[in-house]
Amino acid sequence: MAAKDKKNEVQSKVLQLGPVNVQTGKETPSRMAILIWGAATCGKTTFAATAPGRKLWLSFGDNEHVSVANRDDVLVANLSDMHYRELFKHAQSENPFNLDTFLTENEDVETVVVDSATAIEYKALQKAVGDGIGAGRGFTPTMEAPGISAYGGRNAILLEVLTGLLRVTAKHNVHIIITAHEADPIMTQAGNAEVIDYITIMLGGKLINNTTWRLSEVWFMSQETTGNRERRLAVRPTRKRKPMKSRMFDLRGDAEFVVAYDNEKPDDAAGQMTIANWYYDWIDNGKMRIPVPKTPEKKGK
Repeated sequence: MAAKDKKNEVQSKVLQLGPVNVQTGKETPSRMAILIWGAATCGKTTFAATAPGRKLWLSFGDNEHVSVANRDDVLVANLSDMHYRELFKHAQSENPFNLDTFLTENEDVETVVVDSATAIEYKALQKAVGDGIGAGRGFTPTMEAPGISAYGGRNAILLEVLTGLLRVTAKHNVHIIITAHEADPIMTQAGNAEVIDYITIMLGGKLINNTTWRLSEVWFMSQETTGNRERRLAVRPTRKRKPMKSRMFDLRGDAEFVVAYDNEKPDDAAGQMTIANWYYDWIDNGKMRIPVPKTPEKKGK
């Protein structure tokens, strides 16, 4: 057999490493695992809805999903009213909320949105306190004074829930977007004054590091409070906000940019920036980093 024919025969074989198929980078399924964080009402939920395809919305906070009520490509599972014991009975199972079965039976769902990690964290603290984690020697944990052990229990519960959702969505090659709120500023002393050192995600303990390393994208969203209330998206640390990262965008470009998106217009209208458009541009670019979008010039310039 000629060397060229032998090479082609080898390349046509299905390669396996134990139970796992071995593929080239181009053949490997590609999905997004994104965390979008920022202040309340900055537009995280609205923008998450621009992700590819039909979306399953896991809404853990009060009215988290109201801003996507006008969309016909969103299926909402309102979990906000569930008691924490019932919630985590499902959330901490091997098949959280029967998601594995749901995605098998609904192959048109391309994205799962977890809205929000901050709301799950609060309910996780309720469970840790309700379970009496850290109680003893005259101390009873409460929501006002949970204690270090209850905080640790909260973090473990949230990490288990997010890990389960990441695992199931990865199994089905479905995108996942997690939203979270920003925390109060971390202050530092500068002479006689306190100044902002940095601002980060409202997740306790080591949860920020233990969560973000599992994700492909961590974006910070903000919105101006005056003028035309432009939304901005940052893909690497800037303005004392961290962490942010991206495997999709070329990080040698601007750290942040104005998001040209109007939720009163269709996602496919001219000039609309959407997560879906960026994802397809990245795929079309051979999964190589794409340029950070340019901030649209303001009218009159």
